[in-house]
Amino acid sequence: MNLVYMAKPIYGGWVTFTSHLALKCGADLYKIGKRTEPKKRDYGYGVQYRNMRIDEFLELDNVLITAIDKHYWKYLDLFPKGTKVVIHDPTELKGKENKLRELLDNFEVITIRESVKQFLLDNFNKKSTFLPHPFFEYQKDTGGGKCNYYSLCISRIDFDKNINLILDANKSLEEQKKIYLFGAENRLYVHHKLKDMDFEKYWKGKYPKNLPMKYEDKNLLDNCAFVVDMSIIVGDGGGTQYTFLEAIYHDCALILHKEWVEKGNLFKNGVNCFVVGYTDNIGEEITNIINRGIDSDYKKVVKNASKLLKTHTKNVWGTIFS
Repeated sequence: MNLVYMAKPIYGGWVTFTSHLALKCGADLYKIGKRTEPKKRDYGYGVQYRNMRIDEFLELDNVLITAIDKHYWKYLDLFPKGTKVVIHDPTELKGKENKLRELLDNFEVITIRESVKQFLLDNFNKKSTFLPHPFFEYQKDTGGGKCNYYSLCISRIDFDKNINLILDANKSLEEQKKIYLFGAENRLYVHHKLKDMDFEKYWKGKYPKNLPMKYEDKNLLDNCAFVVDMSIIVGDGGGTQYTFLEAIYHDCALILHKEWVEKGNLFKNGVNCFVVGYTDNIGEEITNIINRGIDSDYKKVVKNASKLLKTHTKNVWGTIFS
């Protein structure tokens, strides 16, 4: 399998997905560049990639485009019909001038959530193959000790992540249980939504692209009780994200927004996660869950959530070219 990452972002779900897939399948990873380079570069998460000219890359077999954004649309009509491409969420098809949208029927599309598969069918009459996020079971204990964060958010700091709801919760959380933020920030969102919410006090910056995630050389999630993710994406939801899977892998309980959870039937409140969004004060809902601590309900949620990983640790992606 030859993977190509055709997008600008160096943080976020696209990057994490590409890394896990490369590690899981032992696949080679490429980026399209002006020249073909003999040496590999660091991609992050223990993965390397090589820059290659588009004409040389097109000579390779078993190609999968792991992600694409507008900066690489100019190459789309060069790929042979039936080339496989992953579409992660509906925003990738926004806009009338969207080249991927225009050439969608040329590609064999793979989706990573059932809701995205349905979105493509409903809006573009495009059939796709659903495959769950691949998850590479990395070594958890790599030395260096454990962090002492009781509650974390490891999402991007952006509009669709609703970080303001998390900072609302911090206003009334006990000091040792406050939610600290790790992730790449959209400065526009920070300026307009978070400037009066003590964002800088709780944001610890971007974490290095390691598996496991580390901060100051300590394992970020190993001593964490709760991971809070308030993602809401129009036309998407219900399934997994890597923030969810990483939390589950490290036995952290997830707190999710009902607008995500109710788009599918995978996550269930009080069974394998905790869900908020049922009142006008979501911050208070988050606070109440975290302040309850590690009780019998918490332990049940963590145990049940661990069962979800089995679907993602199977190497189903390795069969798509067989």
